[in-house]
Amino acid sequence: MTQRSRPVDVPRDPITGPNEPAYAATDSAYGVARHAARQRLLNAYLRESGRNPSETGDGLARVPLSGERAIVVPLRHRSEFGHHVYGDDAWLERPGAAREPLTHREVVALLLDEVATFAANTWGEAGDHGALARQIDGSIAATARYLAESAADDHAGVATDPTRQAEQSVRFGHPFHPTPKSIDGFGDDLPRYAPELGARFRLRWLAVRADVLLERRVAAGAWVPPAVVRRTPSGYESLPMHPWQAEYLVRQPRMAELLADGILIMLGELGGIGYPTSSVRTVCDPAFPTSWKLPLHVRITNFVRTNPVEHLRRAADASDLIARLAPSWRHERFGVLLETGYRGVDPAVVGDDLAADIAVLFREYPFTDGRYTPRVVAGLLEARGDGAPAIVDEVRRSGGSQSEWLRRYLRVVLLPLLDVFERDGVSFEAHVQNSLLHTDGGWPVRFWVRDMEGTSVSADRCSSVADTSPLCYSDAEAWLRLRYHAITNHLGHLIGVLGRHGHGERPLWMTAREVLLDEGGALANELVTSPMLPAKANLISRFANRGERPLYVDVPNPMCR
Repeated sequence: MTQRSRPVDVPRDPITGPNEPAYAATDSAYGVARHAARQRLLNAYLRESGRNPSETGDGLARVPLSGERAIVVPLRHRSEFGHHVYGDDAWLERPGAAREPLTHREVVALLLDEVATFAANTWGEAGDHGALARQIDGSIAATARYLAESAADDHAGVATDPTRQAEQSVRFGHPFHPTPKSIDGFGDDLPRYAPELGARFRLRWLAVRADVLLERRVAAGAWVPPAVVRRTPSGYESLPMHPWQAEYLVRQPRMAELLADGILIMLGELGGIGYPTSSVRTVCDPAFPTSWKLPLHVRITNFVRTNPVEHLRRAADASDLIARLAPSWRHERFGVLLETGYRGVDPAVVGDDLAADIAVLFREYPFTDGRYTPRVVAGLLEARGDGAPAIVDEVRRSGGSQSEWLRRYLRVVLLPLLDVFERDGVSFEAHVQNSLLHTDGGWPVRFWVRDMEGTSVSADRCSSVADTSPLCYSDAEAWLRLRYHAITNHLGHLIGVLGRHGHGERPLWMTAREVLLDEGGALANELVTSPMLPAKANLISRFANRGERPLYVDVPNPMCR
């Protein structure tokens, strides 16, 4: 084999050295997980660098690197919007030298080297190469575990509840994220709490003395099940806690003081059995009309998922505004799951950090009567080992063409999102994990968007929100956020999946163009005629540790060409 003139730097694993990390999952599960991670890295790198794979002339494709080098890979499917699919093999190509086979770890190292250079030269951002490589390994290990370990103890329960099944089947995650399943904190308790492993559990409940309570209610709805209310002492109010979070908090000295002083009381495990949704920390009891967005001192993908006061206020302000605006909206099949309020402990008493580790957002769950079976779109788009993603099954079940199915989807989902922004300036964070779809006979008939903490409002278009609210954005930024979440993330992913399992993406993008031009307003026309769309630069942002302040890049708009 040709010797390398410049060895590829391979980050050493602290346990297994430069070899692939040891893992308890089956080899096939680990191989599938590693392949999925490499595909996400390659596609994120191409999108964020503005480069495209080029043909080699021998049935392969080049992913260009600096210095006239390239990673050469089999290209199984070329996507209109960057959702390319690759084979397992990879080679390094350099001028005047034979191609050299690359291991998975060498591919990762090469791409991260490129990202480091690109981030420094283009964005002025530095990052930790080794830390990101370790997090990529961790994400792969988690995915492999999810693939290898079926939820055997509760498989029947998952299978008979389509809503839960979709929430708990997102095993690969975001298609343009380097660490979509990175999770750090659960340790050996991961199987007890991972939605991907069919987790279900009772919540712990905490009673908070009324004089230290932080609370705001913006919409009607029960927050606490009757069984918990009966156990709550007089002069206290209850709030739910994730079981892992409860165990974490009782080990904190300040929490121990508050419990000893009777300011807080642990009520224990109460209420019905719920399950974690795809976000891991939001928990749903299908028999109760409220779900709970819980703090969880665990790093999931980009950052630790707690509930700081500013996040609580954003969600409550958004829900309060939407509750006032929604009655005038003209979209009967479009809905919003409001955060009806929040409850926690006053930060002035316990400090900002502990307050963020306790506070809870309460969210509408209007599906207890069984009239609708909403499924999270992220779950419908996930690849499955036994066939095409579930969304493809829905199209086939409808008996219509992909284009006609997409037309109906756009009328239920995208046209209302654009109209609400154009009329009232409300920009929803409608990415696929925040989007719920109900189908009838395979056809899309109802849609809901959730997680109001991600909502932004154009100060230019909306006069019903205070200038001091954390919801307020410039019109340009609110419009950018809507285009990214609803088009680049949501519609791009949907069309990528349907196109791969049908007759290609181009007819579907043209269908979207036609619907927007024929049935949309001024913003729909602007959307179609703009040559570029915004895309979150997840790889560079993750490298630069900018999870909460992500960078964006422009990508070509398939509807414009």
